[in-house]
Amino acid sequence: MKKKLCVLLACSMLLTLLAACGESGAGSSAPPAGSSTQPTQSGGVDTPNSEKKEGGRLTISAATPTTRAWYDIRGIMAIAMFGYIYEPLARYGSDGSPEPFLAQSITPDADALTWTIVLRDGIQFSDGSPCDAEAVAWNLDYYKENGVLKDSFFKFYDHAEATDGKTVVCHFTQWDSLFDYSLCRTVLIASKKAFDEKGAEWLAQNPVGTGPFVEAEFNADVSWIFDRNDNYWQGKVLLDGVDMVYYQQELVAAQALKTGDIDAMLTETYSLVEQLSGYGDTTGKPAQLPSYYYTLCFNMKEGDPFANEKVRKAVSHAIDVDAIVDTLTFGYAVKTNQWAPESSPFYNKDTTGQAYDVEQAKQLLAEAGYADGFDTMITCSNATTVVNVCQVIAEQLSAIGINVQIRPIEGAAFVNYIGGWESGMFLHQMGAEAGAASQYASTFYQYEGFGLGVNAFEIPDELHQITTAITSAQTEEERNAKTQEVAEKVVDEYCMIKVIFGSQAITFVRNDVRDFHYADVQNLRADLWACWLDR
Repeated sequence: MKKKLCVLLACSMLLTLLAACGESGAGSSAPPAGSSTQPTQSGGVDTPNSEKKEGGRLTISAATPTTRAWYDIRGIMAIAMFGYIYEPLARYGSDGSPEPFLAQSITPDADALTWTIVLRDGIQFSDGSPCDAEAVAWNLDYYKENGVLKDSFFKFYDHAEATDGKTVVCHFTQWDSLFDYSLCRTVLIASKKAFDEKGAEWLAQNPVGTGPFVEAEFNADVSWIFDRNDNYWQGKVLLDGVDMVYYQQELVAAQALKTGDIDAMLTETYSLVEQLSGYGDTTGKPAQLPSYYYTLCFNMKEGDPFANEKVRKAVSHAIDVDAIVDTLTFGYAVKTNQWAPESSPFYNKDTTGQAYDVEQAKQLLAEAGYADGFDTMITCSNATTVVNVCQVIAEQLSAIGINVQIRPIEGAAFVNYIGGWESGMFLHQMGAEAGAASQYASTFYQYEGFGLGVNAFEIPDELHQITTAITSAQTEEERNAKTQEVAEKVVDEYCMIKVIFGSQAITFVRNDVRDFHYADVQNLRADLWACWLDR
């Protein structure tokens, strides 16, 4: 199998190279009920102010977003990327736990069913209007009605109340122990003044936030251009602006980095990391948090072979995860069988997954009535690493008679398949920074809305009860225990998912870019207000 993997990888890399030549660790515990999350600053400044230089533009290779509507941004990485313009009330810290950002503190009260948010002083939107309690309360309530993830993360939120100029009290219909986690990945704070004066449609195309830059120009699938925000609350922004340029092929972007046409790029294509590491004028660094858990999900609806638990377990046994990680990720990936690394309080050490065992896989298939195998498919994004992983899984499953067709989906269309992929399997890159508690609680319960597998998974009543107990937990210990219990249920008992590995983003930046806090903590997080160019 190792030999086949190497051949497959070599072919994949060759195809990527030919295409290019034709072109020009995770969440930790939140504070228990009754305590207050205290503010911390991420991305500290490394250079004394007297030595910094002002001016110049920074160019980064990155894809442009499919939407700029502040309430319609769903992915954790997209939330992080929008930090150029839009900022959240809280962000994930280097250990994956929530830290206040626009907020000075975020304090839970389980008995009163409230979370109280106190804002920092002196924050303005780029249009000069204040980011005060009234504006924040409006943003929270607007998201409750219109937010793309409102059904998953705002299901118990009722309304916000501005009790003074900087204090917002959020009221809930039931207790939500994960609200501070949700604030890190949902509500980007937009200008209420811009909304009131120009309307939702205008604001969706002309973002106005509190971030260090303002949008100057947007060209879908080409570039996203930002100029300095002179009203930025953390102090003077040194760069004149940032140009985000999209390259369809990463190898072309890598060449642009080498020649100095761009200043930085981020990649999770690990074969490319080896090449970029040899560039003399650049430095590579990994993000502090994993980016995604590559997760194989099964369509459990009646009529699909994967509706049978034995089939799901057979497939899981037939996948050699160690071979995939060692061969395709060059050792950069995090090995785990669940949505948490071993260092996380959410990690269940007793969850084993289904160990690689081809004979056991064949036996389970025969017991399920599929001794001769069957035809199926894997739906996935068209990202290079994702397709490579699917190709190896397909090769491994052929050993037990399962013939797998790979269906890669391009660009923005991929999001349409997250809720349900019609049949077979779905390789999902589950965002890692949100923490296992938040991800399990927003996935494995009975609801109607938008979310992973909402139209493909079958959620037993028992699992629903355990999952919802994560959110309603009154103590940190109770919440962690329920999270670990869900992990055992969905991985071991029901085998609804098979976690392949956790990925890690590697950023490469030219050495004359200083205080560059881009993707320090997580993939695409743009902490660039202190960045400057030594050129």
